[in-house]
Amino acid sequence: MTRRGFFKRLLSGILGLGALIFVDGCMAPLISAAARDKAAGDPWQCMNCGHLTRSKEDLSGTRCPRCTRRMLVKISEAEMAAELKKLDA
Repeated sequence: MTRRGFFKRLLSGILGLGALIFVDGCMAPLISAAARDKAAGDPWQCMNCGHLTRSKEDLSGTRCPRCTRRMLVKISEAEMAAELKKLDA
């Protein structure tokens, strides 16, 4: 192995390790487990990725577990039913 090949391989390894650290492979599902349970609270939807969830607390300032943006808004029960019907089809 030449000196140039060694540095190329070293740099590729460092960049590959950095990519593994910064790219999160674990992503929340589009429909959370609590989305269909009306007793779980009010319906919320992310306006960026469309993630649907329910919560009894106010989620307006929290991050979406799927896309990590602060775009969760409260939606009505009719909108939640329509989104669930659209995504299940």
